[in-house]
Amino acid sequence: DIIDLSIGDPDLSPPDSLLEHLGEALSNPEHHRYPPQRGTSRLKDSVRRYLSRRCGIEPGDDEILILVGSKEGLAHLPWAVCNPGDTVLLPDPGYPVYHSSAVFAGCETATLQLDPDSGFKPDFDSVSDVKARLCILNYPNNPTSATVEAGVFENALVLSESGETIVANDAAYADVYFDGVVPPLLCGIDGALERPIVEMFSFSKTYCITGWRVGFAVGNSKVIDALAHMKANIDSGVFGAIQDAVAATLDGDGDAYAESMRSEFQARRDAVVSALDRLGFQCFPTCATFYVWVRVPSPWNSMDYALDLLEKANVLVTPGVGFGNGGEGYFRISLTRPVDVLAGALDRIARI
Repeated sequence: DIIDLSIGDPDLSPPDSLLEHLGEALSNPEHHRYPPQRGTSRLKDSVRRYLSRRCGIEPGDDEILILVGSKEGLAHLPWAVCNPGDTVLLPDPGYPVYHSSAVFAGCETATLQLDPDSGFKPDFDSVSDVKARLCILNYPNNPTSATVEAGVFENALVLSESGETIVANDAAYADVYFDGVVPPLLCGIDGALERPIVEMFSFSKTYCITGWRVGFAVGNSKVIDALAHMKANIDSGVFGAIQDAVAATLDGDGDAYAESMRSEFQARRDAVVSALDRLGFQCFPTCATFYVWVRVPSPWNSMDYALDLLEKANVLVTPGVGFGNGGEGYFRISLTRPVDVLAGALDRIARI
């Protein structure tokens, strides 16, 4: 009887309207043929309207690319824009796909340290002498749940001034935020789309459809074009019925659903952080994502402590070292279980 709090796979049901739209879209015979490689016009138009509501921009058709989930876009990005031997700046701690995709593309990697004392913001001064072809950011952040103000993205754009460095932001959790604090977007910074930037978005987290594999990229047209050419050699686009269903929800009750999703995860966050505080754990303040980033009790390291919880409490958490050396000393709890299950897991932890 293991309570798995390790993986970021939301347990909430998708919007009812999304399932209804999918059922309707399945009857369209056009969807059983290859979809447009860069995405349907309908979904791209819906994305444009979403971004207009979210951050006041309306990207052109050549600045939007539909993805087979944001993870796919992130994994293929180094292949699309880097040559073997180029340097990729990677956040530490960071989502493991950033490193593996850079290695698969034959790139060198350099560390962009996220400083816990500054709220896990990137220390750009520490990499001022690094000539990077690609710099990857991730805000709201997995695993730390950190958010940043718009000024951090403005500082990141300085890296792109010469045109030699592409700045990417993984915004999979852009709509999973709490306490009414809406995180800024890289693409929403004034003039950002005129620079070599790209931002990856996911519907998996917003609509709780991780199995559907659909997301999108927004960015400078040249970066989007390079990624689209790479993808043309690998995949054949996202199933058209899924694209139509997501577009209809994005234009319909998607924002209302996202608000209810945030309310549920905020309640879970409050319950978990309160319980951890009572148990004497130190949590990083979380106002986004559905994770809680927690200090490992002394004198444990993160892997040994996670194994101890699994063996003694039958609770599975993610050791921080799995996200890089900067994650050592922490473990991550996923809030993707009901409140009563989360409470039961913390009761088990309290008893060991």
